[in-house]
Amino acid sequence: MAITTSHHTIHIERMLPAAPARVFAAWSDADALGRWYLPGDGGWRSEILAHDFVVGGRKYLSFGPPDGPTYFEDCRYEDIVADARICSSMTILREDERVTTSMVTAEFLPDGNTCRLIVTDQLVLLSGEDNEADRERGWGETLDKLMVEIKR
Repeated sequence: MAITTSHHTIHIERMLPAAPARVFAAWSDADALGRWYLPGDGGWRSEILAHDFVVGGRKYLSFGPPDGPTYFEDCRYEDIVADARICSSMTILREDERVTTSMVTAEFLPDGNTCRLIVTDQLVLLSGEDNEADRERGWGETLDKLMVEIKR
């Protein structure tokens, strides 16, 4: 198998009808995160296996479609500023194969009575099977579920 590497930056913004503290809480609380943090359609499943929300802590989860394959997200929190910013290094594995690694920054900016959420994913694709468009779509699907979560 040929080794491939490509670099991309994905930048997604959403205006969310809640204060930054409410949106930040949906990322920091393991129960809330388990309800919305999942790419894919409604048939995909996810299980948070670890969530230690402190600088240096780990988020580890499995996810994927019901008929496989199983993906794992292995994340380390690099920087946390309450209600304002989360920076994490993240590696996605398909079964035991590393397919991407990235630095993800989520910024929670006040805008009147709403939150301007900016997610920047500095992505390295390690497998020719994945692509930037899939990751961008996955973030979009995930943030759509966040919108539902903050309205709970």
